[in-house]
Order: sequence, then structure tokens, then C-alpha cells
Amino acid sequence: MQKQSCMRWKWVVAILAVTAVASVGYAEEKPWRRAYTSDIYAIFQILGSDKVSALDGFGEAGVDTTPIYGFGIGHNFNDHLNLNTEIMLGWWDTTESWPSLPGVVIEHKDDSMYLWEVNLDYNIFKGRLTPLVSGGIGVLGYNGEDRIHEVHFAYNVGGGVRWDIAEHFALRVLYRSTRWEIENGDEPFQFDGVSASLIYTFK
Repeated sequence: MQKQSCMRWKWVVAILAVTAVASVGYAEEKPWRRAYTSDIYAIFQILGSDKVSALDGFGEAGVDTTPIYGFGIGHNFNDHLNLNTEIMLGWWDTTESWPSLPGVVIEHKDDSMYLWEVNLDYNIFKGRLTPLVSGGIGVLGYNGEDRIHEVHFAYNVGGGVRWDIAEHFALRVLYRSTRWEIENGDEPFQFDGVSASLIYTFK
């Protein structure tokens, strides 16, 4: 757990450093408009590993670190607000265990999963290079070996930078924390990791 917490802090420091660079870039940037444009993009995200208790402490469920891939679409209502939706797919390894039965662990390999979210991004500056904050809600579902299909509520918060490199192309990098509430779970899963998007912008 200490190692996982250390890795999370390293990612946070990296995002803050890039945000500082974005702030300097903004001071030197000429005025530029993002308003009233739309985005379509490819996205890659890391869901960090986590383990939670379940069934009032009688059981535990764990998920390994998982890369997921997908695409998104969004619209910039002005220079700051972007409403977007994303769908991502992946395959993860999960475990089930019971504190009262040490050494008994059931492993599930390569279960297919998906994450669909609707997010609101706030770009702090109007320029091509800007820090941003983001939040959203959606669902995370997966197909396991012993269950047909399971879908539960998910939500996320994050922060990072957006860089509109050229008239029609942009990059967005976020550090996201995604929470996922499961049936019989005593607490939601917390999947922390980096999200990167390659964006095509058009009017």
C-alpha cells in the first residue's frame, strides 16, 4: 500500500510540474479561441490497482493495474468549458479472498471490462496551452468467469493540461482518480492513473 501511495504522489508531482509549465506558456501565448469547436479523439488510460473489503469485512476483492483504450467526442461551449463522453475497453485480472481463510485466493484472468463516462472539463486559460480540471460520472461493467455481466456506477475527478498544438490537433494529459461502487462492497474501488488523449478539433 505504501508503494502504491508513493507512485500516486509521483504522478501528482509530474502533473503539477507540467501545469506550471503551462502557466508560463500562457503568459507568452497570443490570444486564441477554442470556443464553439468540437473534438473527436483517441484515449488511453491507466486504472491503478486497488483492493477493498466486502460483505461487512468477511471478504476482499482486488483488481490489478489495467490499461484501457477507447475514443471520445466533446464540444467546447466557450474557451473554458468542454463537455465530453468517452468509452474505453480493456481486460483485467481480479482476485477474491477471505481474511478468515488465509491463503485461499480465487483469481480471475483477463476478464473483459468497459468504462463509459460523461465528463465536464474546465480549461483554466484561454490559450493553446492550459491547465484544466475535470470530473464525470458513468458506469463500469465487466464479464467475469462466474458471472454473465455486472455493471455499477462510477465517477471520476482529475486535473492536467491541454495543449492545442495546431489548428486541428491537440493533446490532453490528465491524472484521474476513478471510483467504482460494487455490489456488497464496503467501500468503492479507487483506480488512480494517467489518461492521455490525441484530439482532432473541428468546427
